[in-house]
Amino acid sequence: MKFVNLEEKEFTKFEEKEAVGNFFQSVPRATLRKKMGFSAHLIGVKEKEKVLLAALLIERDKEAWIQLGPILDYKNTKLLNYFLTELKKYCKKNGFIKLEIFPPLVLSTRDLDGSIIEKWDYDKIFQLFKTQGFTHEGFTTEIENKANRWMFIKDLTGIKDIREAELTMNSSTRKKLHKTRRELDIKVLKDKQELPEWLKALQDSDKRNGVKTREVKYFEDLWDAFGENAIFVEARRKDNKELVSSEVDIIHPNEMVAFVAGTVEKNKHFNGSTAIKGFNIEECLKRGKTRLNLYGMKGDFSPKNPLLYFKGGLRGVTEEYIGGFCLVLDPFKLFLNKVKRRIRRIIH
Repeated sequence: MKFVNLEEKEFTKFEEKEAVGNFFQSVPRATLRKKMGFSAHLIGVKEKEKVLLAALLIERDKEAWIQLGPILDYKNTKLLNYFLTELKKYCKKNGFIKLEIFPPLVLSTRDLDGSIIEKWDYDKIFQLFKTQGFTHEGFTTEIENKANRWMFIKDLTGIKDIREAELTMNSSTRKKLHKTRRELDIKVLKDKQELPEWLKALQDSDKRNGVKTREVKYFEDLWDAFGENAIFVEARRKDNKELVSSEVDIIHPNEMVAFVAGTVEKNKHFNGSTAIKGFNIEECLKRGKTRLNLYGMKGDFSPKNPLLYFKGGLRGVTEEYIGGFCLVLDPFKLFLNKVKRRIRRIIH
């Protein structure tokens, strides 16, 4: 075995065919991150010419992380152990001061009450990371920037069309979806020039949630990086064409991901997000995909979690992921980085 830098084509060929492959570990994702000013490394392990493992490592300010990766058969702990050993050497060679890894491993699936439907044992993985010097970052419950530990999934296996899909939803969501067909039109953007208007729905939602919205350039770069595999969709009122909701979806061989979404405050009662979820399901079925990933959730199964209530109406499951593992390579420089970031926040 040999630790190597991978070419884009061989990285993609391997990543897309693996069961744990995902768009966070993809060449378009690397392209987008580079446009954002990050460093992106396509690394992996090969045996002769055969790729055994692939990982997209992102770095900024000498802090590196692998989001929902590396991609490999996790039953092969010998391979993972070799990769971690060589990765630490690679990080030290490049002067990285911190390394985080968020494996794409599901610990459990849960119903709307939080009860475990199915659970997996990854004690060997936890022990391997510990032996390699990593510390587990905890069983967090919040939505996180680097890698969400909770995601909501709608399984469409065996469903032929939207009508059959509707029968799996709760009655409230089904009624809302029917109502949106009378009141809203769904539109897929064809030109980047439409993005500033499309972005207004995200801005309204982020303002409500106290979150800063990414600039339009980020979405222009995402459009360019993912090409036809990024679908920018919006719901508009039929009567006056006003924008109601917006969303960008990412198409990957393993799934469709409802990545970022928002709704215009004054038009919330038109249920544009529900209309777009109907579009998501139809698009999945059209493309032959059985996994609709409605993305990040809190690990909160109380009535106080409105996002769970909304997504839960589709009658899916919540996936709980294994979480992050951290290795500090240079504690002093990491401390200096934290101080610099704190100063930047104060200044800006």
